Amino acid sequence: MYDRILLPTDGSDGTKTAIEQAIGHAQTYDAELHVLHVIDQSAVELTATPTVKGVPTDVVHEQLDEQGQALVREVTKEANNAGVPTTTEIVEYGRPHEEIQSYATEEDIDLIVIGTHGRSGLNRQLLGSVAEKVVRTAEVPILAVQLDETD
Repeated sequence: MYDRILLPTDGSDGTKTAIEQAIGHAQTYDAELHVLHVIDQSAVELTATPTVKGVPTDVVHEQLDEQGQALVREVTKEANNAGVPTTTEIVEYGRPHEEIQSYATEEDIDLIVIGTHGRSGLNRQLLGSVAEKVVRTAEVPILAVQLDETD
């Protein structure tokens, strides 16, 4: 049923639940797990000045990249320990929902497993929801996993 499962990860609190679901589905369907991290363009735009709170922007960009690498490594290690083959990708400076959709199309993904915080009201309006945008525009099935904020 599913040969290629995509797990976009941003390192949010509670992502362990989404990771477990993605790995579990990959095991069940003998699928390859694709782990994607997108360095959010809006975070980069916030660092358009020469320094961010006194830190040079190139250092901020390097830290964002290192953080993404660490997130992807962590998920890959967990998947490999479960016997699930993985493919990883880090997209530097994109709009997450657009990059997730693009990756899913390019890699012929069968299922996207994505965590959601279930924000509402002003938080949702101010922060938006990558998961919501992916759910609304996806051309493949989505498993939206409510993140456990206590992880």
